[in-house]
Amino acid sequence: MSLDSITLAAMRKELLDKFTEGKIVSLIQTKKYKIIIEVKPVKFLASNNINKKSEIFYIHISLDPSLPEIYFTELKNRQKTISSPFLTLLQNQLRGGKILDIEHPNFDRILHFIIRPYQKFGKLPNKILVVEFMGKHGNMILLKEDKTIGTALKLIDFNISRYREIMPGKLYVPPPSQNKSNPLNINREGFLNIFNSLSAENKDLNIWKLIQNSFTGISPQSAKEVVLQANLSPEKNVSETSGVDLKMLWTSFNRIATNIKNYNFQPALFLDPLSKKVKAWSIIDSVQFPKYHKLTFNEANSCLESLFTELEKEREILSMQNKLDQIIRKNMLKINNKINDCQKKMEEVKNCEKYKINGELIKANLPSIKRGDREITTINYYSTRQENITIPLNDKLTPLENARLYFKKYRKTKDSFQIIFEQLKNHKLKLAQLTELQKLYEQESNSLPNLLKIYNNLTKLGWAKKTTAPLKSLKKEKNRFAPVKYISKDGWEIYVGKNNLQNDFLTFKLASGNDTWLHAKNIQGSHIIIKNKGSKQSLPLDTLIQAANLAAYFSKAKKDDKVLVDYTLKKHVKKPKKARPGMVIYSQEKGLWIKIDLEEIRSMKKVSQK
Repeated sequence: MSLDSITLAAMRKELLDKFTEGKIVSLIQTKKYKIIIEVKPVKFLASNNINKKSEIFYIHISLDPSLPEIYFTELKNRQKTISSPFLTLLQNQLRGGKILDIEHPNFDRILHFIIRPYQKFGKLPNKILVVEFMGKHGNMILLKEDKTIGTALKLIDFNISRYREIMPGKLYVPPPSQNKSNPLNINREGFLNIFNSLSAENKDLNIWKLIQNSFTGISPQSAKEVVLQANLSPEKNVSETSGVDLKMLWTSFNRIATNIKNYNFQPALFLDPLSKKVKAWSIIDSVQFPKYHKLTFNEANSCLESLFTELEKEREILSMQNKLDQIIRKNMLKINNKINDCQKKMEEVKNCEKYKINGELIKANLPSIKRGDREITTINYYSTRQENITIPLNDKLTPLENARLYFKKYRKTKDSFQIIFEQLKNHKLKLAQLTELQKLYEQESNSLPNLLKIYNNLTKLGWAKKTTAPLKSLKKEKNRFAPVKYISKDGWEIYVGKNNLQNDFLTFKLASGNDTWLHAKNIQGSHIIIKNKGSKQSLPLDTLIQAANLAAYFSKAKKDDKVLVDYTLKKHVKKPKKARPGMVIYSQEKGLWIKIDLEEIRSMKKVSQK
């Protein structure tokens, strides 16, 4: 079953019950089309028990055309994360915000997350995160309150689509409805009219296909469920339906629609009795899969979490199987080719005496050989049978040079015997190791931990590359952009950029508009940010002086008696077009003369960045 609007209706209710007024802690991206929203529910925000562990939930949203998904879990994501411009904009706009509502417009395969951004000063307009579960046309779009587009997971300009542009600044236009009806708003007369007013060319449609084509958000599986629960065959054509059939269809359709309106769902997974793998799933009561084992759930999210977790495992297993199969087959072919080459060379080495005899016979017949001859036939004096032998010659060489060439080949092949023997022995050992791993792979092909062990063994033997970078390299790359964090005596966070890249990251990625920005005036130095605590708390003078101390110390003027430090709000700091890293211009600044106090700097609490 695909992720249709019945599933979205069930998930919308459970998401609202759990996360209304919940705070968005962060957003991460694990795949090209997958975003995970970290949310702290409101009941934990209001808790005064400081000893209670802060509970974070993770809303998984994937728009992968092959497997769209939405569910939430308490388990922290352990997949490798990626970065993208879209994710950066989402984090800047939504981190710290609250989920006010989730809308399900016209029962289409779309959800609207209404989010109030984190408010530092004054009231900020709400944001709308639109998630369109439309298969290959699926998209995630961030809208302003006036429905203009801020950014999107997939940007679509006029050259791609003349009918619906998804570009920043454009007014958001929902996907076309294709003149379908909302299944929750149809009455008996309207439902029967769909069948009675059908054109002649459409009367050959299957009943379930007509239902799917007539209503928004209905998947083929759900449409077939309506037909089956009316005790009709899904393959029955519209032209074959009687008045009694239509009444039964309406009864079945209305019962399912009423259950959806009342949030009366019966989520279930259908498992193969032998393999225990998921073969189908449904949010409504289903009669389509009698031969499978039915596993029921009390909540739609529990069902989907179990489903997508299991499917992800199957995907990982399949991916690892394909990788191992490719590695083993490729390397076995390579090793077998090397063994064949060695065996051919060994045959040549065994016959090396033949080259010596050829050379001797050429020398014995030098007077009868002319330059330009391509072969010589002579009696083989080294054979007991004294038979004639034909020896190939190089017509561009003299007879003596031909003899020397055979002697050289004799010495070369004789000297290489031991080397080729050791190579052959080594290749056969590797083939045996690879064959053993292949047998193990065939026995343990359905267990991901065992497959990973086999992959690690292949890596140790040099057959596969390591998939992860060394820990030191990862830390080095991470620390390249991580600014230094201090805590002032008043408990305010102060960040210090130690190079141009950190300065740019700190000012234009980490900092928000109403944070305080500091820099030594007219001289090269670090960018300093004091994180704002909200409109109800004004910046203490002692914290400002401590931050200015850091700005003066981490500048080229650190040896001067006094340093003039400028400070302003981060929103007044701009980066000129094509400016080098660390280069900024700013306005509405104030100045503060600072005499660097080393003891004050040493006394500040420094927080390590993980």
